[in-house]
Amino acid sequence: MAKSKTDGIPYEKVEEDLRQQKFSPVYLFFGEEDFLIEQTVDLLIKQALDETAKSFNLDIVQGSDVDAKDIVSLASAYPMMSERRVVVVREIDRLADKEPLIPFIENPSPTTLFVLISEKADFRLKFYKSLQTHAVVVRFNQLYEDKIPMWIENRIVKLGKKITSEACQLLQSHVGRSLREIQNEIDKLFIYIGDKKLIDVDDVNAVVGTSKRYNIFELQKAIGKKDIATAQEIMERMMDAGEYPVSMIVMLTKYFQKLWLIPEVNRKGLSEYQLGSMLGIKQYFLKEYIEAARNYSSIQITKCFATLLEADETLKSSGRDEKLIMTLMVYKLINSNSVNFEQSKRLSR
Repeated sequence: MAKSKTDGIPYEKVEEDLRQQKFSPVYLFFGEEDFLIEQTVDLLIKQALDETAKSFNLDIVQGSDVDAKDIVSLASAYPMMSERRVVVVREIDRLADKEPLIPFIENPSPTTLFVLISEKADFRLKFYKSLQTHAVVVRFNQLYEDKIPMWIENRIVKLGKKITSEACQLLQSHVGRSLREIQNEIDKLFIYIGDKKLIDVDDVNAVVGTSKRYNIFELQKAIGKKDIATAQEIMERMMDAGEYPVSMIVMLTKYFQKLWLIPEVNRKGLSEYQLGSMLGIKQYFLKEYIEAARNYSSIQITKCFATLLEADETLKSSGRDEKLIMTLMVYKLINSNSVNFEQSKRLSR
């Protein structure tokens, strides 16, 4: 599907331009992922102004605290001992009268970087239509679940260290989708590992996780073995520790996708190293995956995908007890010929 004009350009492209000091006079940053917006604004300020110039040439104001004339006055001022000024207006949607800003947006100062931040931009309004035409517009959506591990890995690399893919997945499973909370845990991990260069599963468990016994990898292992008692205990401990059920479902879906592929890839006569490399499974986990694949037929795995989808939709569309939904889901994954959720609820009473 083609991107809407209101989606603007990808934030990664803006970051790349800022790092190369390719600036535009006016920016609109909007969307629900406020952590990414904050990081991008910080990068813009860092790249545009020297530390010594900030006190004279940086203004950050709230839309609820100023009027349009004040903002235009700030943005029209000349820089002092610097090539440019930076003016950031947070919560621009809370500015009572925005239209007096339009002439400046259409004819901005060549020495000012003018950054407007909004949670929700209504492009039906004249003000936002003007920004759409004359500004660099960037929409910061919350990342999809499957994009977060890569974001974690890239973030840690930018900060000078590395992290294993399993540790990325485990960190996401523990924390969920909030990038701000993930960054808080990354900060703790950096303090914990000290001079160590690679963050692994044990580090994440030590800093973020409940214990080495109760995490998504142990849950996968128990489900793969069809050990329902252990799987239910791990799932309940994870839920009690505040794990996000939707993240658990994402991880389990990826797990069953790999189980689904193992018989097909095995037919090609590959070595274990080639098999693990093709499926993205570390060698020390490969035997466990192969054994689990023997416990599930292709028909059963198909039913498991349906079970995971059903649990995901039930969690997102109802106010039901999350632990009950997850308990029934684990039961159905292991007993893949089981009845549906409504029938299971009746049987569990």
